[in-house]
Amino acid sequence: MIDESKLAKLKAPESRALSLEDQLRAMPEQQLQQLLRLVESLLPQPGPRAVKELNLESELMEQYEKTKRLMDTCLLDTEVAVNQKAQVANTLVATLGQLVKLQDDLRLQQTLNLMESTLIDVIKSQPDPFKEEFFLEYELKARKAGLME
Repeated sequence: MIDESKLAKLKAPESRALSLEDQLRAMPEQQLQQLLRLVESLLPQPGPRAVKELNLESELMEQYEKTKRLMDTCLLDTEVAVNQKAQVANTLVATLGQLVKLQDDLRLQQTLNLMESTLIDVIKSQPDPFKEEFFLEYELKARKAGLME
């Protein structure tokens, strides 16, 4: 005789669901690679590991945009205290000041680079003894100033 209760258990889908690890182990490698790329694209990107890796312009712009959105939101909120609104406005002004300074610093750096390039072009057009003496002196002074190693 056939036990109907045991037969029903055999025909019923497995009640225990596979763990995530088991499901992943059952996937073909190509599907796992696609899944890995998807997960990596969804994860937050790691931040810079050193100051020199920072893009200060984009960081400041992002800060400015966040602060501007915060100010727009809090100005409309009647429950936000006036002094808090003023603090947000001051933060926005400070961020704008940093952006202006960064812009001025970049402009100055570009001007200095252009001046140096122009000076070197003029010196290159001079007679060889003058050029050699100039560049030797320039290198010596640059090393003393810490501009060259």
